[in-house]
Amino acid sequence: MRIIITGGGTGGHVFPAISIAEEIKRRNKSNKILFVGSRRGIEKNLVPKNGYEIKYINSMGISRVGIARGALGAFAAFRGLLESAFLIRSFKPDVVLGVGGYASGPSVLAAALLGVATAICEQNTVPGATNRILSKFVNRIFASFEESIRYFPPKKVVITGNPIRGELLLSTGDSSSTLLTTSPSPIGKRSGLGSKGFSILVLGGSQGARRLNLAVPKAIGELGGGDISVLHQTGKDGGAVALDYKKYNVKARTLAFIDDMANAYAKSDLVIGRAGAGTIAEITALGKPSILVPFPHAAGDHQTENARVLREAGASVTLTDEVATPENLAKTLRELLDKDKLAEMARAASTLGVPEAAKRIVDGIYELMDKSAGAR
Repeated sequence: MRIIITGGGTGGHVFPAISIAEEIKRRNKSNKILFVGSRRGIEKNLVPKNGYEIKYINSMGISRVGIARGALGAFAAFRGLLESAFLIRSFKPDVVLGVGGYASGPSVLAAALLGVATAICEQNTVPGATNRILSKFVNRIFASFEESIRYFPPKKVVITGNPIRGELLLSTGDSSSTLLTTSPSPIGKRSGLGSKGFSILVLGGSQGARRLNLAVPKAIGELGGGDISVLHQTGKDGGAVALDYKKYNVKARTLAFIDDMANAYAKSDLVIGRAGAGTIAEITALGKPSILVPFPHAAGDHQTENARVLREAGASVTLTDEVATPENLAKTLRELLDKDKLAEMARAASTLGVPEAAKRIVDGIYELMDKSAGAR
């Protein structure tokens, strides 16, 4: 198989793409994979770091901008379309797969116009404008949620779940979290949470989240729990966040970006984070209870919809961005962080997880390739 995987920008697009590539290589090491992305996204570092070749095209968003930037975006998209066509003719892929992000639009559209088999991945409940447009041209749509079917031609949609990194799945075998190994005990009392303490993982996505950076240190400080430990992915604000944890006498480790997510999840009893598709996929596949604070400016407010699915299943508590003050977060933690309650939430999260999502997508890619070859 020869395949182009295109898209990126954020971890929510890049990590699923790498997971799919891993599964393709696992099936057959001779399979050829080329990533196509933008130099402005984190794919420029993550893809080569994971051992894959990447080429770059011009691309940028054209929505919610002024006339001048909109025209510039349209020009970049057209240029990206031509660049994509050149790469496709050179690489000669059997399939082109778009995983979301600016680069996926020109590349997938160019492939469709050239008669190459195409597919897209939709990680969120509410798809963005690019995937809604591409859905009219592609052969297959791999969706994470049943809720997104109504936005697409239904016959093209296959519900696969959203792929997560392979090392995260390997961590589930020995992730002996204190959640299941200590006796039930409410958080925030001096008596603590058992001899092993309690661990909270704070995730603002691959670029951090200002609301969580500001609110979480003080919220946990208000609990007065010396048995609480925190690992916090901060983005670029790490220094200030570390000082806040120290100010509130909270035992915490802050990192701009967490490379070892397998260990981070394995040691966590609770996740506090945004509601991006990547985070949702990971915490459900790993069965982690959560407090979710959806990013209010996400396209189509898709993070709120993502969080709703978990909230309605009893797997998570949702706080809007404006409500997620230190005081309200502390109140939520006091009400929520009981070991029995968290165990129930963990079980509910597990019912939503699809750890085999990458396998389902690669099965679909092979079927699409075989069908395309048979039609020639």
